[in-house]
Amino acid sequence: MGARPGAATEWRRYGTVPLAGAMGYSCASLMSYGFGPFVAAIEAEFGWSRAVSMSGITVTSLFAIVFSVFAGLAIDRFGPRRVGIVGVILMCGAFSLLSTATGTRLNWTLLWLGIAVGMIFVQANAWTSAVASRFDAGRGFAIAVTLAGSSVCAILAPLIASWLMADRGWRFGIAGLGLIWLALTLPVVLALFRGRQEEEIAARRSTAERGEPAAAALPGLSVRESLRLPAFWIIAFGNLAFVFYSMSIAPNLVALLGTKGLSFEAAAATASLVGVVSLVARLSAGFLLDRLPAHLVATAIFLLPVASGALMLLDAPGPVVLGLAVAGFGATIGAEYDVVFYLVSRHMGLRHFGALLGAMLMAGAVGGIFAPVVAGGLYDTTGNYDLVLMILMGVMAVGATGMLLLGRPRDEWPQA
Repeated sequence: MGARPGAATEWRRYGTVPLAGAMGYSCASLMSYGFGPFVAAIEAEFGWSRAVSMSGITVTSLFAIVFSVFAGLAIDRFGPRRVGIVGVILMCGAFSLLSTATGTRLNWTLLWLGIAVGMIFVQANAWTSAVASRFDAGRGFAIAVTLAGSSVCAILAPLIASWLMADRGWRFGIAGLGLIWLALTLPVVLALFRGRQEEEIAARRSTAERGEPAAAALPGLSVRESLRLPAFWIIAFGNLAFVFYSMSIAPNLVALLGTKGLSFEAAAATASLVGVVSLVARLSAGFLLDRLPAHLVATAIFLLPVASGALMLLDAPGPVVLGLAVAGFGATIGAEYDVVFYLVSRHMGLRHFGALLGAMLMAGAVGGIFAPVVAGGLYDTTGNYDLVLMILMGVMAVGATGMLLLGRPRDEWPQA
């Protein structure tokens, strides 16, 4: 067997793949970062409550629970390039169609169903599948660069949205943002986004036409074999815990800081640390995953929320302590998918990477649905977030224990 190429060689050969993947993955964040600037204007025109205007996000999350695995199977069957291209077109087009809203609940739900369909094809499993197939020694950092596409959207989408909406209103702004994002993303994906899966599919088709034995698939376990691994369930619980933690804290962060003594302005400023810290943490986690035992990196990341929660629970924590706690939250947000996707690729291989990541995203969606309800309900009952923090600390401590017990993955995989 020849020597595996190093990370530098992989980046020279395939460095455009994670960059194009980052552009593709940015489309998935249009639902949150791109839609946010328009919420107040939509509510004002239709007389809606915040719950009604944001209900589409719940629709999308429910859709993801049901169909993420099927999208993953499509990635494994047809290749991430085809799925990603379809997803970019559907997602950006469906987002633009929100501009046609009539003000009825049925119309609003149907429009968001369109976004939900597009969303399942632009989730992270489409983009990271191709990237993981091209990178081995530098896989962690390459995945991190790909997932940084959400940060690109977080920075640019609100600025473009505000600029478009300023003179012509929210309808023009939403339509324009979706079309601009399509124009920015689709050419890059068409030109630069190609995974090893497409080569494997073409090779299998060619050998089948010649009546020769099928070419070897990407190395890794079957879905059935993966489901029998304790590692699969440990990582799935870890992703559920990650998303449950993130979605419990993120919508309530400013309010949580307010209960700890910060003014609204100070709380908002402190919460803004999350964006910068998450981007730095994402890239740093990818760098570390390529150089240190992945289960130890994962354990450390899972313990960050425990430390952040402990800081929040101190008697009268000051602004500096609260800032450190928020930084820990931001680091967890940034490193979340880096860790999960990397561990799946190492413990189960790439043969059915798309489907397995779909299962992980489905587990995360379950956590995301219950998190706001649980956190909000406990706050309504107790009048503060202390019990929420303690529960989240316990959940993440269990996740950290599981990560520690994962151990090192296998190095070689059977070929199909």
